[in-house]
Amino acid sequence: MPTERSCSAWLLDDDVPSVALPTVAALSLALAGPPMLVVASHRVFGDTPPPGAQVVLQLVFCGLAVAVVCIVLWLERLPLSSIGVRRPTAVTVASGLAVAAATLYVLPLLTRPLIGALHVRGLDARTAALAALPAWFRLFIGVTSGAVEETLYRGYAIERLSAICGSRWFGAAVATIAFGLAHVPYWGIRFSLAADLPFGILMTLLYLWRRDLAANAIAHAAALVVGLLSLPRAAA
Repeated sequence: MPTERSCSAWLLDDDVPSVALPTVAALSLALAGPPMLVVASHRVFGDTPPPGAQVVLQLVFCGLAVAVVCIVLWLERLPLSSIGVRRPTAVTVASGLAVAAATLYVLPLLTRPLIGALHVRGLDARTAALAALPAWFRLFIGVTSGAVEETLYRGYAIERLSAICGSRWFGAAVATIAFGLAHVPYWGIRFSLAADLPFGILMTLLYLWRRDLAANAIAHAAALVVGLLSLPRAAA
């Protein structure tokens, strides 16, 4: 089993080539995997995949995080603490729920004016498609997407890019920009800049503050679940 010592060795030793290829592969999956999955889905199924295909696509999306975790453990030979996994505490839950509340009730004070300023259009079709999904599947999307995106873009990308660049803030900035761009294939560039990028910045600040992947996953998943399950009322 990997140890904290092996993690430190990966960050400090000169023998980088032994882990370089797995890390490049995992970073590619983490940063480019989600948008490429959306692009592939659009090409095969169009804007609205059939229900069965949507379930499969979400499972493949979850598989990206599983693949990255497997690379961490068995190819990089590092512990899960190297991507921010640690024993949850009451502070984990409290900070996650607090940031989820900030996402739902405070962040819109910034994102709504940005959406108007950037003249974002065409959201109705996307939100209507999400609202048409069964409630159980929206719940599944919210819980899994929160955990997967935080694993990929915060836990893995921030930690590895920070080690590669030698700067935690620079690595975090690159990961945050990649997170915003990852949403462009589905939501478009303007909405991604106005809403997804600010949300990514908030999640990144939470991770840099706590370095607790579970707190990030709770915040992200809770905000997504509330937003997705409220869509029928918003669309009605």
